[in-house]
Amino acid sequence: MIIENPRAGMLSNFEVLRLLEEQQAKQKEVRDVPDGIAVPENLRTVQFEASKRNDCPFFLTEYLKATPCSTQDEAQVKAFVDAMRAYELTLAEKIQLLNLRPKSAVEIYLLIEECEERFSEDQLEELLQTTLSVLPRDDDPVYEMEEEES
Repeated sequence: MIIENPRAGMLSNFEVLRLLEEQQAKQKEVRDVPDGIAVPENLRTVQFEASKRNDCPFFLTEYLKATPCSTQDEAQVKAFVDAMRAYELTLAEKIQLLNLRPKSAVEIYLLIEECEERFSEDQLEELLQTTLSVLPRDDDPVYEMEEEES
């Protein structure tokens, strides 16, 4: 395999998790079928190395399932991307917001470069409210109350 452009695109944690789940499902199908197509050796190597590292005790999939991306769905991600068009953010900043789902303005200041120069406090509060409404978190008190009621 030849990598023509290593920076062709960035993926969110949601996209990586879905891709890994699809690949693992394909591997299981192939493993269950006699004389199936072999799984690429480099994919198995990456999975094995990720599982045996001392500082990464479990597979990447398990790590991602413990992050906010595990509760996202495709509709939420599309709505988030559409909502973020109103703000002058870089692709990397949008992905960080999507991956980490900030709960406070302080977290946004950490994710957006030169935030205080680019946005007013009102714009930041609006950005935060947009993020919270489009991407509800499992650990949000409002989200937890809605789950308890249903």
